[in-house]
Amino acid sequence: MVSTIAIAAPEQQAAAFMNIYSSHCLKYLHDFDGLRNQLKAFPQLPPEAAAMFLQGAKGAAWSVPSQHGQFIMVVHSDKNVCALYAKTVPAATAQAMFEKTVGKAPAPFRAERKRNTSDKGPDGVKSTIAYEWSTEKSPRKPLFALTTTTSKNSVAQGVATAAIGH
Repeated sequence: MVSTIAIAAPEQQAAAFMNIYSSHCLKYLHDFDGLRNQLKAFPQLPPEAAAMFLQGAKGAAWSVPSQHGQFIMVVHSDKNVCALYAKTVPAATAQAMFEKTVGKAPAPFRAERKRNTSDKGPDGVKSTIAYEWSTEKSPRKPLFALTTTTSKNSVAQGVATAAIGH
């Protein structure tokens, strides 16, 4: 029984991570005010704690409660960017779920992989996957990215972003 729980926990972490990302960053990609309104139900991080996740950008960060892990949602106020940070998440499982979620765009969009990198460092492997959705008629292009690391020392083992680019 213990081995089943140990195997299930990483799957549940990755599933919770992608569910939160989909139900917030993807769902509200064209309505950042609606996203901020939804996030009012969650505890907002104090500005000094949010600064670590905002990395110099303006915005706010919220702790998103989940029994399957620690997640921080970041929404920039000066650009259309939403990011979800996971304290721990299994890289390969998160990558597979991310590919399934954004690798095939809904009509009339078409998905194009823009990045697929993996770098081995002294601390673990850092990988990034990015997709852009586009149509012939719109200059605004949704961009989705996932960066994972196997480092146990990282602030976050998974960061998924959604943005609107030109």
